[in-house]
Amino acid sequence: MKLGNFLNTLIMTLVLAGLAACGGGSGGGGPAAPTSGSTVVGTIGGFGSVIMSNGNEYSTDNVTSCEVDDVSVGGTCEESLAVGMSISMQVSASGAVSSIKYDDELEGPVTNVAGADGNFTFDVFGANVMTTNPGTQWRDFTTNPPDTLELDGANIEVSGEWHGTTLNALYVEKQNDSSHEAKGTVGEVTGSTFPLMLKDGTVIDVDATGANLIPQEGDYAEVKGNYDGTTFTAIEVELEDEDDFDSDGEAEITGTLIQDDNSSTGYSIGNTEVDIINAPGCEALVGTLVEAEGTYDEAIGVLLVEECEDEDDELEMKCSVMNTNVPDGINSPKVGSLDCSFPGVTETLPIEFRDVPELAVFSNDDSQDPIDLTVVHDGDCVEIKASTDTSANTAVYVAGLIELESVTSACSSYKLEGPVDEFTDNVSIVVLGVTFIVTTGITDYPDGMPVMGDIVKIVDAAGGDGVADSVEID
Repeated sequence: MKLGNFLNTLIMTLVLAGLAACGGGSGGGGPAAPTSGSTVVGTIGGFGSVIMSNGNEYSTDNVTSCEVDDVSVGGTCEESLAVGMSISMQVSASGAVSSIKYDDELEGPVTNVAGADGNFTFDVFGANVMTTNPGTQWRDFTTNPPDTLELDGANIEVSGEWHGTTLNALYVEKQNDSSHEAKGTVGEVTGSTFPLMLKDGTVIDVDATGANLIPQEGDYAEVKGNYDGTTFTAIEVELEDEDDFDSDGEAEITGTLIQDDNSSTGYSIGNTEVDIINAPGCEALVGTLVEAEGTYDEAIGVLLVEECEDEDDELEMKCSVMNTNVPDGINSPKVGSLDCSFPGVTETLPIEFRDVPELAVFSNDDSQDPIDLTVVHDGDCVEIKASTDTSANTAVYVAGLIELESVTSACSSYKLEGPVDEFTDNVSIVVLGVTFIVTTGITDYPDGMPVMGDIVKIVDAAGGDGVADSVEID
């Protein structure tokens, strides 16, 4: 799906160009299935069978191997999974999944928490982690998102995407035990001790005296045990693949394309080095969310990209719901529409939820308690990330992410982010056809006065009255 700045981060997702028929499938068909099987690496966006963040559904009826945190899982695999987890799947040409694997990036104690309301930065083993709201999925905390007091010192599991020296978290789960896990490159081994360099360059000292094996220098390994703030005492050491793919073949991945000095190609998406030299237009998309198709070369550990597609969005809104509609006669209640409204403002924004080409991610969706449009009602406060359907004759906004902020109660503040249509100082500002009043002495311009075409974020605070309290240029 198109998640825009979803977690700035975000969001690492992978798109396989095929829509598999599966339980709870969507009406209206879908894109043609690929001609051969692929390795699919990406982020879970919902459940029917498994719905990836781009909306593609994959049948899990024939899964023969399900591995979660290095443990083989019996029964229905998706019952052990959650929205936001980054997984790897082996998928046939028809979209049927034969195997699923999930493994977190870090599991350890939280220190140095800063931020609030789900927009946090903190350290795990000294590595910097960033979360965003909406975006990051939280599990097993008292509140969602947690408050600073509960987060600080908690033992957590993190799944996400490395952007240089920061791990952008898609999924954070509070652990009820003291076990810790870390992945990295093994340094010089002295007896049974060695330094382990994490993805961001952070180095932790490991004592593997009681572990099942001693790795060799240069290995990429996961260590499990206990970290006391100085030394990681390993009980188990497993050799791992450093990137997101472990065999040759067709591959598609969607994530933030970044320039990476540590990559042999100079570029990476998530944990995977990508070669974009034969993919016209990719270089211009550095720093944005892209869908990359190509072939993975196991010998050199590089995804040879043949095509890139811009998946980044710039439209966000925090608003009250009006006119929720789920059409009759379809099997997917994640498909429909609603109107986004703002107190004191005449215009509303019509938002569509589509099955083709992508479904929206419903934040906090769960295989045991699925969330869809049937639980979104008039008066609810929601945050939505959307894209513009440029093929339409009139403006059509298509949801990529929705998070239910509060039920049948006003938002604490209202927000709208998008391009400026019109601006008249001390009169009004129009974004996406929605008009807010701007007033000297009330409206703050921290980045200066905007001009038509600028991407801005309008905040109408204190319950909303149609007057912009701040206009911030993105």
